[in-house]
Amino acid sequence: MRHFLYILGIGLLLTSCSIETSDNGDLDGYWHLVRVDTLATGTSSDLSEARVFWGVQLRLIEAFDHDHDTGHYGYLFNFEHQGQTLRLYNGHKHEREKGDLLVEDAATLAPLGISSLDDLFTVERLDGDDMVLRDDKLRLWFEKM
Repeated sequence: MRHFLYILGIGLLLTSCSIETSDNGDLDGYWHLVRVDTLATGTSSDLSEARVFWGVQLRLIEAFDHDHDTGHYGYLFNFEHQGQTLRLYNGHKHEREKGDLLVEDAATLAPLGISSLDDLFTVERLDGDDMVLRDDKLRLWFEKM
C-alpha cells in the first residue's frame, strides 16, 4: 500500500505540472540592435558599440539599453508575431518594486527603436543570425547574440 501511494503521489505531481514551451521559431533569443535607419531622412545610426538589446521568449519581449538605463531592467512588451508582422504592445517599465508601471509616453521607448505604444513592424528579414524590422518611421537591424 505504501508503494502504491508513493507512485500515485508522483503521478499526480507530474500530471499537475506543465512545461510551457515557445513556438516563436527564429524570433526567440537575445538580439543586439546594431543599426537604425530613419526612413524619412534616409540616415542611419550605427549602434554596434551600443548595448541595446531585445530578448524574446514565450509571449514577452524585454527591451533594454544598458548604456542609458539607470536602476531598472528595461521594458516588457506583449507581442504578436504572425507571418511578416510583429506587433509590440502593452509596454511596462520593468521595475518590480513599483509594480511594473504601464508606459504612457512613447518617447521613452525611442532609444530602443520603438516608435509608438502599439508598434507594428514589418519583418523584412528573420533568420537564425539576423533580423530586420520596419515600422512607419524606422528600420531596425539586429544581430542574434
